[in-house]
Amino acid sequence: MPFFCTFRLPRTLVRWLPALALWTAAPAMAVQPASDPALTDTSGCTALIDIVQESLRSEIEVACPKNGRETCEAKNGQIRAMLDIIEERRKRKADECDTLVQVNRLLRTLPPKI
Repeated sequence: MPFFCTFRLPRTLVRWLPALALWTAAPAMAVQPASDPALTDTSGCTALIDIVQESLRSEIEVACPKNGRETCEAKNGQIRAMLDIIEERRKRKADECDTLVQVNRLLRTLPPKI
């Protein structure tokens, strides 16, 4: 075997070792099937909705200022509607993560805080 081949082989192996490691680990890192119970757990979504509800309730407890009262009352009406949506979806036992997505979309329609 030529002298240069003995030094190139270890260098080539060192260069390709990370790629080989990823390639052999790819099946283990593959996405788990949807039937995995951990993927159907919505407790995180439930906790986030609880936080959003509490935040929205504290938002409408603040009295509207005299100037800009109409805008404030309109915003509070939207917040009350969101709270109603959350309550109705929970009564129907709708998916909590879907509820969170819907509420997130509605939150983006609120006017900015002044």
